[in-house]
Amino acid sequence: MAQPSSTPVVTRTGYQNFGSFFTENVEDLISIPKDSYIAPESPFTPPSLGHVATLGFGEPCRQLFMIDFTTWTFINHGAFGAVCRAAHQESNQWREHCESQPLRFLDRELFPHMVRVMREMADFIGADPRDLVLVPNATTGLNVAIQAAGLRPGDTMYMLNIGYGSVKKMAQAASAAAAGRGAGTAPGSGPTPAPGAGSSSGEAPGGINVVYGEVTFPLSSPRDIVDLVAATMPPDTRLAVFDSVTSNTALVLPVSELTRLCKSRGVQVLIDGAHALGQLHLDLQRGICGDTYHDSGSSSSSSGTKGDGDETRSIQQVGSSATAAASSTAANVEAVDIAAATATATATDVAAAADVAVSAGPRGSVPGNLVSPQLNCIPDYFVTNCHKWLCAPRGSAVLWVASNRQACVRPLVVSHGSGCGFTSDFIWDGCRDYAPYLATSSALALWRLLGPPRVRSYCRGLLREAVALLTARWGTTMLAPSFQMCACMALVELPRQGLVETEPATSTDAKYVQDLLHHVHAVECPVKCIQGRLYVRISVHIYNILADYERLAEAVDRIAASNSPSQAPAPAPAPAPNE
Repeated sequence: MAQPSSTPVVTRTGYQNFGSFFTENVEDLISIPKDSYIAPESPFTPPSLGHVATLGFGEPCRQLFMIDFTTWTFINHGAFGAVCRAAHQESNQWREHCESQPLRFLDRELFPHMVRVMREMADFIGADPRDLVLVPNATTGLNVAIQAAGLRPGDTMYMLNIGYGSVKKMAQAASAAAAGRGAGTAPGSGPTPAPGAGSSSGEAPGGINVVYGEVTFPLSSPRDIVDLVAATMPPDTRLAVFDSVTSNTALVLPVSELTRLCKSRGVQVLIDGAHALGQLHLDLQRGICGDTYHDSGSSSSSSGTKGDGDETRSIQQVGSSATAAASSTAANVEAVDIAAATATATATDVAAAADVAVSAGPRGSVPGNLVSPQLNCIPDYFVTNCHKWLCAPRGSAVLWVASNRQACVRPLVVSHGSGCGFTSDFIWDGCRDYAPYLATSSALALWRLLGPPRVRSYCRGLLREAVALLTARWGTTMLAPSFQMCACMALVELPRQGLVETEPATSTDAKYVQDLLHHVHAVECPVKCIQGRLYVRISVHIYNILADYERLAEAVDRIAASNSPSQAPAPAPAPAPNE
């Protein structure tokens, strides 16, 4: 049997971590100051990314992903993301390494490397590493946060009707739990709406009240959302949930303003940032959780996110026939939006009140050497996916909790680390595949090499061109009132002729058009029905080019033409009546 080349020094230290794991205490590892921390060495050579910095955006970046671009026009990154090749390869390397000696990996190597990735993530999003944990997906993190809010019978949970569908189910389940019931709800029960607010069924009698602010379109600006919440959030609200970017309507919400409003009323705030990581600039310790106007500000982290801007995109298209007029229109709209966003940011900053002790907790020094928060716009809970815009493997997400709220947070799965600290509570939930967490490191490395400001500048510039192209082609508009409420996604209204069976449009119409795009035209793009109108939700990532959206336009035109009455086959003549 082969022996180690050198004999390590073994001393009687006893177990230092929770359970019987042979590692240093993870609470100590996560708390080491940034300038003193030494990361563990990788047991293998991770995938090379040396060529990435020289790649142009658009088609050259397609080699970084695993999507079959030869078959598909893929403009639906917003659904489940797309893993970058390097992160996929690293996740497999971790699996191979684990199985070469499972006890060595699980007992002695896993936790130090988990802490390393958590610290890398904290640096990327401007957070104290002690305040975040890795979870399998945003759904898990949202469930944890809602349970941590401590909702009791009679309390109110508030959200917008444009929030994510499963979060509404979580609210229903929280109501049932508060009422001492199972997840099912009694027939005919429903939330009690506040004046001016709408609601959907699902509240359990005797549980919490679930109230929805009813957003209607068209909107004129982000201020409409803030005014709606101010008018419809009940006085007894204990928890408010807002999206950084709404999934169904692709709107960037003014979460800093909404958080500040809620804090002024003593309401806990949970930000559903499932779409935020990568798509938006984040600096959590400064309360920056997604508003697009923060992209022109500096970051307190050293991850390469500093100085994010909206400079003009360098066009690197292949096979595109976009007109200069479309680009000019997009640029003009962008200039107006940036000016409006800057004015909004300035006004809200002047009106902000500092509340460092409540928002950030009692800590003094910060291991990440980050700037202390100055605005009362820091949420209590923030959740984001790594597999969407960051392009990490599926099965990785981040739950961030303000330090003064962590004592009330418990994982959904209780294991050996329970009661040993926030990091310990979540870092191990049983024996399973932790490779997606560890391989998130390669996705972060990819972003650092590409430069987050450059990525977002390219994507937003292409989004503006794509919207200009489609709206000019179809004679329609986008759902958002301006690009101030867009990041890397937008809803563009479809033409009505040939796509809608009867007025108003329904979800059946939307599914029919999306099925035709998928099965007949190999275009992957969701179709949404909003207030009786059909929209495509287009996404933009670094592998997209304007020609992708031209193909979408052509496919929609063909579908409309094939369903148009003028293109339909003439009906057979009616038989002559019997004489």
